[in-house]
Amino acid sequence: MMKSQEKSLGELLRQAGKITHRQIQVALGEQKKSHEPIGKVLVRLGFVEERDILQVMQGMMALTFRVGSEWYGIETFRIREVLKYSPYKPLEPSQGPWDGEFSLRGRNLPLLSFQKFLGLPLPAEAKGTWYIVVEKDRKAFILWVDQVREVARFKIEQIEPVPSYLFGKKNELYYCLGRIKGELYSILNPDKLVEEPGWAKPSPEVENASTMIPPLPPPGSGDRKA
Repeated sequence: MMKSQEKSLGELLRQAGKITHRQIQVALGEQKKSHEPIGKVLVRLGFVEERDILQVMQGMMALTFRVGSEWYGIETFRIREVLKYSPYKPLEPSQGPWDGEFSLRGRNLPLLSFQKFLGLPLPAEAKGTWYIVVEKDRKAFILWVDQVREVARFKIEQIEPVPSYLFGKKNELYYCLGRIKGELYSILNPDKLVEEPGWAKPSPEVENASTMIPPLPPPGSGDRKA
């Protein structure tokens, strides 16, 4: 019989959107043959990485941001940098999902408006909005959002699975939901934002988000705290 702590690990991974119920069942069948810890089996089968297991045990670190009236998050290991808005070069609609390209230290990175992706109008005033440099397949693109808040740690008890009915056709875009002090955050799977090949690789000078997140504005400036 599977140990309760191992069952909890599988459920924690599923709850965080890292694996499916079917993958848990496959791993349990393999565990009966190999008698290995369930975490080792999941890694060996390629269902998760060791980093995924550490994340669900320690909590999920995510850069939180706002678009429209809703709050979102992307895990920090996928974030390379955050930047204040600067003018970008628009692209023709025929050039895939991209809204434009932005020159970052001599490299042109494709830019995607998350507002437009969600079917929302672009902000009337672009000044004060933010760019998030996101890594996908060791390459980078820019996600344009209304407001960057902070890096937040979501403890495992603050993470919920995404109900299948919640986002309709865009359901696979979200790993899970996170709640902090009653506020809901939708944690994105950035791989599902774009499927286009041929992105520019991130500049070697680009730093990790944990050292690049801008300081929060002083109290009374209009921004809410998590």
